[in-house]
Amino acid sequence: MSRKKIELTEKVAKLTEKYLEVNDTDFNDLINKALKLYLMDHLNSSQIKEALKKTDDFNSTYAGKWFQESIEDLNKY
Repeated sequence: MSRKKIELTEKVAKLTEKYLEVNDTDFNDLINKALKLYLMDHLNSSQIKEALKKTDDFNSTYAGKWFQESIEDLNKY
């Protein structure tokens, strides 16, 4: 898994701390879920499939399954 450094603004950091406290979740889980939802909302399906196809650790079957599950996750909201 790739590691990225992020810097939160003061307000976002405070909101994040409160959210983690209230929901008893891990920072990395929160960031991954939030970023996934954001990206799924801002990329079209062909862009998502293309991005996943280019990664070494996704084969086309898995990428298609992941994409379908992601769409189903988004439909819950």
